[in-house]
Amino acid sequence: MKRHAYLIMAHHNFSILKKLIDLIDDERNDIYIHIDAKVDEFDFKFFKDMAQKSEIYFINRTNVSWGGFSQIKCELELLKASISKSYSYYHLLSGIDLPLKSQDYIHEFFNLNEGKEFVDFTAEWDNSRVKYIHLFNENGRAPTVISKCKRIISKIFIKVQKIIDYDRIQDYEFYKGSNWFSITNDLAMLVVSKEKEIEKRYKNTILCDEVFLQTIIYHSHFKHNLFPDYSIRAIDWERGGPYIYRKEDFIDLINSDKVFARKFDENIDNEIVDMIYQSVSSKQ
Repeated sequence: MKRHAYLIMAHHNFSILKKLIDLIDDERNDIYIHIDAKVDEFDFKFFKDMAQKSEIYFINRTNVSWGGFSQIKCELELLKASISKSYSYYHLLSGIDLPLKSQDYIHEFFNLNEGKEFVDFTAEWDNSRVKYIHLFNENGRAPTVISKCKRIISKIFIKVQKIIDYDRIQDYEFYKGSNWFSITNDLAMLVVSKEKEIEKRYKNTILCDEVFLQTIIYHSHFKHNLFPDYSIRAIDWERGGPYIYRKEDFIDLINSDKVFARKFDENIDNEIVDMIYQSVSSKQ
């Protein structure tokens, strides 16, 4: 029996996380969860006992900042915690994602496409996120006075680097795409083996959780294993950053060929969450 590992990064909207766990609870899956260290209250025992068929593992908590190297570090820790069991596929999700298909459908889909890597690539992007040294890259989006001052200092430092024509990447090629992936065990092993190299290359960058995996792939033979059409994830960048789905999107989502959808927010529209949950769970 081929087994999958679900790697989940969560920091809020835990009622959605509850439904996500319920929908991926299957004897063919194990679930690895990181709960951000900034979260004050979280009932670990409740969530641990939720799954009836899967094993749930909580990894050590860290403070993950938007755009910071901590994002990459968290993904690496999830992979490191899971690769010892040599799963067929590793799916990185956030705690506000949901599957659009049943587990039978998902496992059949990945069995039919065994060996393919499901990683997104963006054709055009601004490489300044990796080209320059970014101070305070763990600053996140906090609206405090100190955070605003750090952002100003960082922007000034970037301008100085542009003036002196500083280029930390030189002739090395970098690639970008979505940081949410579904990858094979062989690729997961390669990524973990490059942990020190990843830290050295990306520690002083920003938003490179969308760069490091794509770059590893394109500097390896795994670029030949990429699924020709990445779009197994419904992520709408045209209506938002990304757009948060509403109930009026239900028919389009549930009738699409997508496997996962991102993203949802119980405070904006919880009805769509319930609708998808009911639809998928009825097919389990």
